[in-house]
Amino acid sequence: MTVWQFYLFILPIGLGIMTLAASLLFLFAFLMSDDNATRLPAFNWFKRLIIVAFLLLSIGLFMTFGHFWN
Repeated sequence: MTVWQFYLFILPIGLGIMTLAASLLFLFAFLMSDDNATRLPAFNWFKRLIIVAFLLLSIGLFMTFGHFWN
């Protein structure tokens, strides 16, 4: 395995962590907002980003550990 393949294997993990951090920002916006016009979009973005984050983390962990434990 070359170095660039290893970077491609861990790339979804890094992107998943960044997406998880962004989803937590939208959760904070949802919790701190008093206006319903702001709360609903913030919660919708939180739901979208949390799903994407866990998908990316799952794919990254599967690719990384699946390769090293074979």
